Amino acid sequence: MQSIRITQPDVLLDRILREAIVSKASDVHLEPQESYLRIRFRIDGILHERYRQPLKQLEGLSIRCKVIGHMNVAESRKPQDGSWTTTMDKVPYDFRISILPSMYGETIVIRILSGQVDFIEKNTLGMLPCQEALFREALSKKAGMILTCGPTGSGKTSTLYAALKLLNQEGVSIVSVEDPVEYRISGITQVQVNELSGLTFGSGLRSIVRQDPDILMIGEIRDKETAEIAIHAALTGHLVLSTLHTNHAEDAPLRLMDMGIPSYLLSASLSLIMAQRLAGKVCRRCGKEHLLTEEEIETGKLPPSLLGTRVRKGPGCESCHAGLSGRTGVFELISIRQEERVILRNHFSPDLFRRQMKKQGQPTMGEAALTLMKQGIIPPSEASLITAGEE
Repeated sequence: MQSIRITQPDVLLDRILREAIVSKASDVHLEPQESYLRIRFRIDGILHERYRQPLKQLEGLSIRCKVIGHMNVAESRKPQDGSWTTTMDKVPYDFRISILPSMYGETIVIRILSGQVDFIEKNTLGMLPCQEALFREALSKKAGMILTCGPTGSGKTSTLYAALKLLNQEGVSIVSVEDPVEYRISGITQVQVNELSGLTFGSGLRSIVRQDPDILMIGEIRDKETAEIAIHAALTGHLVLSTLHTNHAEDAPLRLMDMGIPSYLLSASLSLIMAQRLAGKVCRRCGKEHLLTEEEIETGKLPPSLLGTRVRKGPGCESCHAGLSGRTGVFELISIRQEERVILRNHFSPDLFRRQMKKQGQPTMGEAALTLMKQGIIPPSEASLITAGEE
């Protein structure tokens, strides 16, 4: 494994970050091992080892990160978080630093957030046509709440930014409250949560509602206070977009009820619930057509009826990682209409909502993944990871 022959910590860190940006990495991991410092880049959700540096360079890199991240340089026994903003090649970047004491020294993870958002108004998220139609229908409404669900790192915030870019037009006031602000969009008032100064999701939202916005984006609903303010805004003529940590769309109402939100308020305020995951796309260079084999079906636990289906996958090349290049969203959506509102008010259950999703003609996330596989967008291995989550 190669190393970088630079000893100055500031120059070395700059070199690592520039290379990570060129590689389209989302995170840089500086991990001390027993005899060396391992440097890995997270690209398309997967960590790849890039360099091995002498362990003695860790102290200088740690001090440099603490200085530019406005942290306590003298503290090395406790975890610390920091951030800084800079411009590289005329593009603004935000860097979020997390430092954690470990056995062989401080482990440093740097999240890279581009100040630019490149989403195109067309469907580049990975939604199927029937899903995109439902999504656009919900976005066209003047009020109501749109929730996007999924675990950390499933692309929820990116989906909301794509929606905001679509909605960002003259004559409309859009305000967001986020932690952190991951992308900057001209024309939108973006508020950064700062709990140390008392600016929380709840307090920020209370002030934002008084600013007479048309559209609200809430980075995440974490507690009852935030949920209540968001629902009140949705009920009083605002379009509200937010995220929630649940695995599937039908679990979202139950999560909000667990927070203490009455079912009748959910029935009146929700307009669309969606859940998503990210899946690696087949490399355009090395990806080739191939017939799905019995072994792939058994290994991936895919439906036996897909035997012999034309799919695409790649062996890997110099421009990709194990045949994958880039990622796409895989979605499931359920629109909240009259029938769904009745279910929410009376004896709600996730199973009933999942049946309603099928009744609306909407595919589950697993079915959407299989469709993307058949279209040659994602390989069988990625589709099987998502279908396995539905078992």
